[in-house]
Amino acid sequence: MAALLVNGEPIEEADLQREAVGMLKLMAERMPEETPAALRARSREWAEENLIEAALLRQAALKDPEPLETPAGCAPEAERQMRVDRLVARITAPASAPKHKEIVAFYVKNRDSFHEPEKIRVAHIVRNVDERNPESDARAAIEKAQAELVKGRPFAEVADEFSDCPGSGGNLGFFARGEMVPAFDEVAFNLKTDEVSDIFRTDFGFHIATLLEMKPAGIRRLEEVQDQIGQHLLAEKKQKRLHQYLDNLRARADIRREQV
Repeated sequence: MAALLVNGEPIEEADLQREAVGMLKLMAERMPEETPAALRARSREWAEENLIEAALLRQAALKDPEPLETPAGCAPEAERQMRVDRLVARITAPASAPKHKEIVAFYVKNRDSFHEPEKIRVAHIVRNVDERNPESDARAAIEKAQAELVKGRPFAEVADEFSDCPGSGGNLGFFARGEMVPAFDEVAFNLKTDEVSDIFRTDFGFHIATLLEMKPAGIRRLEEVQDQIGQHLLAEKKQKRLHQYLDNLRARADIRREQV
C-alpha cells in the first residue's frame, strides 16, 4: 500500500518502514538523550524525506533525453542509478575547490577537533595459540626468538624469521590506546623507546614487543590535515548545491500522504 505519492509515483509503506528501521540505530547512537518514541518518530520523518528526495532525483534523471552508455545486459535498476549519478555529478560539478584561506579558517575554528591521542609505533613477534598451535609449542617457539634477541640479533630480523606475522620486521605502525587488546596495550604503552619486553600473553598467543617511536598527544598541524579539510569543505559545497536543486524540485512537486 502506498504511503506517499511523489508526482504520482507511489512510495510503499513497506519501503518507508525499511528505511526508518535502517536509520533508527544510527539515530539512537547520535541522539542518546532522545526517548525511544521520539527516535521512532524522527526516524519516520527522515525516512520520508530520504525517499521523497530519491524519487525526485530519479524522476529528474529519467527526463534527461541524453543517451546513456551502458554495458550490455545492464539491468533497468542499474541504468536508473547511473542516470541519477550522472545528474548528481552535473549538479555538483560547479562547486569550486576551497581556497587556502577557507581551509585555514576552518582549522582555526575547529582546532580542538583535530586533537590526536598519544600514539606509539611498536614491532612485535607473535606465536599464535589456537587449535593448530598448542600453547606448549607456541611458548617454545617464542622462547627461541627471545634467545636470538639476547644474542644481539636485530629485532626486525628475528621477527621476520620467528613470528607468525612475518614481514616489515613485525612493525605494527602507529596506534592509540584501545586499538589493541588490553593485555597488549598494558605492555606496549609502558615500554621505553628501543626497550624490548619480556614474553607476555594475550588472547592471541605469546608476544615480544619493542617500542620504536612515540607521538605525544596534541593538536595535529595544519599541514597534516589540510587535504582532509579541503575534501570536507568541497563535499559541503557539493551537498549545498544538491540541496538547493532538490529544494527547487520539491517546490514544484506534487507530494501527497495517503491514508495507510
